[in-house]
Amino acid sequence: MKYKKYISTAFLAMLLVPLFSAKTTAATVEDFDINAIKFIEEESQIDLGFDTNEYLPEDFNPYQEEVPVDGINFMEEESIDLGFETKNYLPQNFDPYKK
Repeated sequence: MKYKKYISTAFLAMLLVPLFSAKTTAATVEDFDINAIKFIEEESQIDLGFDTNEYLPEDFNPYQEEVPVDGINFMEEESIDLGFETKNYLPQNFDPYKK
């Protein structure tokens, strides 16, 4: 039993010896100035194919925190004919606006 402990201890010691003999190098610490980095920002123009100002309220300011609801022009969608009655496929008393 003593020999097994001795051999296992010697084996672990042999594994750890290279760690103790490893040389450490003194790394030089250079001063880093964040202001020395040059940031290049590209301005990209996106062409949507239409004038977006036509769809914004009058005197629209994107940097204003609140936009009055009165300034929004709501557009109603046309009703779409699917060729069948959708109420037949919904549960009784179905209300999509009910919470």
